[in-house]
Amino acid sequence: MIRFINIQRIFQAIFIFTFLVPAKLPAQENIPLKKSLYFELAGSGGFFSLNYEKFIFKSTQPQFTFRAGISIAPIDKNNGSGIVFPVMVNALFGKTAHKLEAGLGQGITITTKGHFFARATGVFGYRFQKPGKHCFFRVSYTPIVSYLVDFQYTNWFGLSIGYSFLQKQIK
Repeated sequence: MIRFINIQRIFQAIFIFTFLVPAKLPAQENIPLKKSLYFELAGSGGFFSLNYEKFIFKSTQPQFTFRAGISIAPIDKNNGSGIVFPVMVNALFGKTAHKLEAGLGQGITITTKGHFFARATGVFGYRFQKPGKHCFFRVSYTPIVSYLVDFQYTNWFGLSIGYSFLQKQIK
């Protein structure tokens, strides 16, 4: 287990990857930009998480998204509770309302006792969002892999419901 590291640097990295990196990536002009907020029950953030998602590469196939979230989860009596930051890059495959979603990322955890954990996470699931509509639903398989001290693999599933904010097209 890695002891407490500089929390300010962790938050700076999360801020950079959440807001600055996706804003600098090239965008195609024929697809509206999308940002989403969604609630995920279980999934890569633990028992629940609130997530922000932004489309970064909007090619016709696949569409790539970046997501960052926050969750609070009980760990154990030695570590207390933890604040979990799931950070992922996902790809969406499909041209209609039905999409296959696959992605990889990290679940960064800082505990109330000052410990730091990082776990790899993935997502493989189904996403339903009608074209031009704001609400979406997702069900996914989200394994969590602990790899820093010892190797542990946990099968995990998630349900998400969210809202997309559609922006004006770039001309």
